[in-house]
Amino acid sequence: MRVLLCGLVFLLSLQAPVVLADAAHCRQAGLSIATVPVKNIDQLIEEYQPLAEWLSEGLDMPVQILRSSSYESVIDAIVSGGADIALLGPASYLTAHRQNDGIEAFASMAMQGGYFSSAGDYYQSILVVRADNGMDSLEDTRGQRLALSDPASTSGALIPHREFPVSGGSPLHQHFDRQIYAGSHDKALDALLLGRVGAAFVSSVRADEYLRRGLITTDSLRVLWRSAPIHYDPFVFSSELCQDLKTQIRELMLERSPAMQVFLQSQRAARIIPVAHQAYEPLLQLMTPR
Repeated sequence: MRVLLCGLVFLLSLQAPVVLADAAHCRQAGLSIATVPVKNIDQLIEEYQPLAEWLSEGLDMPVQILRSSSYESVIDAIVSGGADIALLGPASYLTAHRQNDGIEAFASMAMQGGYFSSAGDYYQSILVVRADNGMDSLEDTRGQRLALSDPASTSGALIPHREFPVSGGSPLHQHFDRQIYAGSHDKALDALLLGRVGAAFVSSVRADEYLRRGLITTDSLRVLWRSAPIHYDPFVFSSELCQDLKTQIRELMLERSPAMQVFLQSQRAARIIPVAHQAYEPLLQLMTPR
């Protein structure tokens, strides 16, 4: 019996460091959030403060919104563990997931309806031109200078390159005179409004945001093409975040609180909804090189 007890104590002593190591791995001094720069990053950081404060209070730890310069920088941050949570575009998420399959999509926003977008958890890539330039058809845009947002953007690059040629009859580089990457949907819209380009592919949600902010009216832009519906951007977890913390974050973000309501209003969203990897898998076919 004494020998058995000694053996049991020895085995438990071998397992104890593993348990302690797991517990230590789950403890964090703080949380960091990154978001793709669909608009001015200073504005994004300001809008995400209510979310950061709500999570900070609920988790009892500081929460920081990271300053992101590009879609690629956010992908790198979530893949490397430099960010704990990221809001990525659908294509950006799939790119990150290919590099690290431990990255997990867990939530998305269901959007309020707008002039350019329908209510719900889907949006579209739209080709817009200024309403005062006389272009009424896709054929009229042939030979025009085109603005895209970011090479890693779903609605501002991937979908236009893969879906538009079916409607336009030719690849973007043949249909348009020149393509420029503005860096964000807002910058692509600005280039169009300032007359620097003749057409732009942007997210329907971003066009609605410009309308809400009074930067355009319903008569400012003409939509000449719409993509198939795209599931809205996912919030994703880093593969290095422990399970207990993921559970707490999910519960806090899905809770209807005054702080979350302020955040949702700034995004023109109605609510946060659970989401999983399967919602974005249909895009994988478009991302496969032909």
